[in-house]
This record gives sequence, C-alpha cells and structure tokens, in this order.
Amino acid sequence: MNPSTTTEDIVRSPITGPGAWRGKDLARGNEWLVPLNDDHRRELTDVVARARAEGIGLEAIGRGTLPLPICTPLIRDIERQIEDGIGLVVLRGVDLEGVSAEEAGLMFFALGRAMGRPIRQNAQGHLLGHIRDTGRNILEDPSVRAYQTRIGLPFHTDTSTDLLGLFCFKKAKSGGKSFLAPLLTIYNELLREAPELIETLYEPFHYDCRDEQHPDGKPFYTRTAASVCEGKLSLRHNSGYAKSAERHESCPRLTEEQIRVMQRIDELSFDEEIHFALQLEEGDMLFVNNYQVMHARSEFEDHEDPALRRHLMRLWLHLYEGRTLAPSFDNRGGIVTTDAKANDGLRE
Repeated sequence: MNPSTTTEDIVRSPITGPGAWRGKDLARGNEWLVPLNDDHRRELTDVVARARAEGIGLEAIGRGTLPLPICTPLIRDIERQIEDGIGLVVLRGVDLEGVSAEEAGLMFFALGRAMGRPIRQNAQGHLLGHIRDTGRNILEDPSVRAYQTRIGLPFHTDTSTDLLGLFCFKKAKSGGKSFLAPLLTIYNELLREAPELIETLYEPFHYDCRDEQHPDGKPFYTRTAASVCEGKLSLRHNSGYAKSAERHESCPRLTEEQIRVMQRIDELSFDEEIHFALQLEEGDMLFVNNYQVMHARSEFEDHEDPALRRHLMRLWLHLYEGRTLAPSFDNRGGIVTTDAKANDGLRE
C-alpha cells in the first residue's frame, strides 16, 4: 500500500449516487444529452468572427478573453453534471456549415477555456489535440500514441487531465463508436467480488510515457490508481500503458495483484450492462470526468477523400472548480514540451 495512504483513506463501502450508473440504465434516458439552441449556436459562431477581428489565436485565448454570456449557464450545468452527476455530457448541434477545422477549434477552445486551463498534450506543446489516423503502427513504434491510429482502443482514462473534451468535426466512413464505462460502478463490483484487491488500487502503478518525457524525469510516471481527497474518490485505469512501461529496464515489474485487478477492470468495462455506447455525430462535443469515467473506441474505416476523413479534436482541462487531488495521484503536470509556444495542433 502507498505509504501516504492509511487504511482509513480506503473506500470499503459501495459508492452511491448518480456517478455509479450502469450503461443499460443510461441508454434508457437522455440525461447525458444537451441539445444546443439557436442562441448557443450563434454565440459560438460569433466567437470565430471576434477572434479573427482581434487577431486572437489559440495560445492567446485566456479565461475571459472571448466571453460566452449566453452559453455560460449551460457551461455551469456541464460542470455540475461532470463533478456531481453522471460524469459525462454530450453537447449536440454545433453548426459546422462552412466552418473550417481551424474555426471549429477556436469554438471548442473558447468553450473549454471557460471551464478550465488547457494542459499540453504532447512534446510539441499542443493545447488542442487532433485525433486522426496518421497511418502509423502502435505495435511497431513505441513513440506512437493510440489517438494517431484507426485501431480500436480499450477502456482507459487519459494521462494528465481533470476533464476530457472531444469535438467531432468529421465522422469516419464507418466505425469509430465511442464507449464510456463508470469507474465508480466497477469499483463497487470489485468491492463485492474481490475486496482483497481494493487496497492494490491505492498502491503506486507505473505508466509508459510512450517515448515522451515526464516532469518526474523518467520515461514512465508513477501514480496510484485510486485516491481519496476531501471525501472524493478519484480513479484511473490504463492497463496498456502500465504493461508497456515494463519495456523500460528501470521500471518496477507489475505485481500479481496489480495484474489481477487491471484484468478484472478490463473485463468489467466491456460488460454490455455496465458500459454505455454512443456514436458522436458531427457537431457533438463530449465532456468526460477523467477520474470517474473511462472511454474507449471501436476501430474505424476512413474515407478515401482526405477532406472527409475522421477528425476529432481533444482538450485536456485542469478545471477552475475541479476537485483537489492528493500528490500521490495528481498527474496534471503533463509531459515536458519542446515547443514553448503552443499551436493548434493542425500542423504535425
């Protein structure tokens, strides 16, 4: 067990509340869906014109640089749902008619900036990530990250963020479906069927940086998979990166208990009664609590025409009103960047 964790810090009773949902129940309703009205859409479109008129690029957008008074009540509702509700929201209906990728990125970034501080997502310093198939092979190249491929992705949480935001600019020809799994529900299942494994989650795990450098100074970073701070349970899971970290000789080996608990979390996340499946439509923005909900993706087939190929944009946000994290769990420092000036990520 992590030396900084006491037995009193470990949650040993089932989690209750809206965050402990099951996909089969979520699919019956639409509490996760927030349709935009004409006023919302108009304000987001106006953001682009204001940014162009004032010569504002992504790196110059700060909190309040491009205010969104009409969308602000909606943003506050998103924050409440993310932190105290089911942990996910889909905004549907952004008007993309005649909108370029750069302009869509400005809309998305301005909306995200109203909620939090963007975290750089790679060594190039991109504050806005772009999820597209680059043709690279993650199995042959350890520097490749999964979002650069078209393969299906297993359930995981992301590296360095409170809130994960995804904006669907272009859908794939087929596939590319999103899946979301509630970590609090999975934690409850572990409590019920394998309580002896719960303490393992509060121990340090080691995660591969995929040939990028972590501020800790190693090619992998070490954090617990579970933590309680100020009464809130935060969780992370990425069995793929935990296993690939062992390619580094300096990385400690996974214990039998760590392997067992990761394997069971993987199995539970793929349970069709537990996870929730949805197809993001063009103009959808998905926001996910990264300490409460895992995400995955099915493999996709792309269009031949490059202009039509699948293109999602990604934000990692450190929320202004986010939860406090224990140092043994907190990884919001991200990775070391080689570019002092973040660009929009459109130029690889």
